[in-house]
Amino acid sequence: MDRRLSVLTISSLFPERVNPVRGIFVERQVTHLLPYCDHMVVCPVRVFPPLRLWKHVIRPKRFSAEWRQWHTDLQYIPQQDTINGIEVHYPRYTSPPRQGFQGQWGYYAYPFVRGSLKKLAEQHQFDLIHAHYASPCGVIALLAARWLHIPIVLSIHGADVYYTVHENRLSKHIVRHVFDNVDAVLANSQWTFDRIIEHGGDPARTEIVYLGGNATDTTPEDNCAAIPSADDGRPLQLLSIGSLRETKGHAYVLHALRRLIDAGYRLNYTIVGDGDEYQRLLRLTRELNLTDFVRFVGACAHDQVWCYFRACDIFVLPSWIEGFGIVYIEAMWCKKPVIGCTTAGGPQDLAQLGDCIELVAPQSTESLVAALQRLLDDPQRRNKLADTGYQVVTEHFTWERNAQETFAVYERVLQGHTARKTEFLAETRFLSEQAHE
Repeated sequence: MDRRLSVLTISSLFPERVNPVRGIFVERQVTHLLPYCDHMVVCPVRVFPPLRLWKHVIRPKRFSAEWRQWHTDLQYIPQQDTINGIEVHYPRYTSPPRQGFQGQWGYYAYPFVRGSLKKLAEQHQFDLIHAHYASPCGVIALLAARWLHIPIVLSIHGADVYYTVHENRLSKHIVRHVFDNVDAVLANSQWTFDRIIEHGGDPARTEIVYLGGNATDTTPEDNCAAIPSADDGRPLQLLSIGSLRETKGHAYVLHALRRLIDAGYRLNYTIVGDGDEYQRLLRLTRELNLTDFVRFVGACAHDQVWCYFRACDIFVLPSWIEGFGIVYIEAMWCKKPVIGCTTAGGPQDLAQLGDCIELVAPQSTESLVAALQRLLDDPQRRNKLADTGYQVVTEHFTWERNAQETFAVYERVLQGHTARKTEFLAETRFLSEQAHE
């Protein structure tokens, strides 16, 4: 190809002004692919009041306030923006609620976003579509490829295979249809890869490409502090970073914290993130008399999370449903000991690559207490986990490596697409000549 490769990225998760960390992993990948190829991003924005808003319908004042805030946030997202030098378009669409309908969202979204895609295609000669998640963006990509006539690479991050396929038979069929018709599928972990194959993906067209956990604008030494000994006189700091959802396991950390404090350990716990579980976790903190030991920070920009990694002594997130979980490798890159769950994709892969993570049983306060005690009582163990974790991340989980491997997939897919196109044209010419004889 005489010119630079041009890629159309379609992802419903991408940073925007209201939520600058939403889909940050997609933005990081696109940014690191820019030395290899040009990218245009289309991020469909769903316009439908979320379920959390309707929960307040019996309280008119609260419902009205929540409605106004949702509407204000929506208006604050521009139709087009530039994020870290990347041109991003945010076309609107609407669809029924997530519950029972998420698998179908792509078909609802496509009529709304088709015009934007057509206009961009007239302005740019796209060579390939990279869609993130089978629904809605994989479906949108398949429908657009009918007239764009270009190949599709699909990234699966977990939700399609642990949520969408279990909604109903139609959603399961749609996800499998996407798997069957794209040119390549990228899984972010072995767990995700296995689920893709379980739900109809082709092993020959599916491969694991790990995401990155390194901060590219600073060094690990800037972001880590020496791991203190247990007798240095100050409380040790536990940290969780992630959206506040039940499956992330924050409640189990709070229960474990109460037991450990009662056993004489000096600990504090910082929770970074926001979500529907905030009020419940706040109540639980009060019920367990942990108010003096727990700090809720809320959501923060991605470039600010590194200071929290630096300040912690142990990163703990016992999430039991996780396609990967970038925060684990970000903590490791900052040379921190990490605790994850045996059933989560990322922690499983990390444990296979080295002794770099403590794994606990899902939804088990006892298992979490035991893992924390092992680390709290053994500073040498904490240092060993931290050192090994950093080595694993620098070898397997950098954004530079992710970009190289993703671009290699682009090239391979395009070569295959070109070969099939050449074969088709040759066969068409042959049949045409035969018809004229």
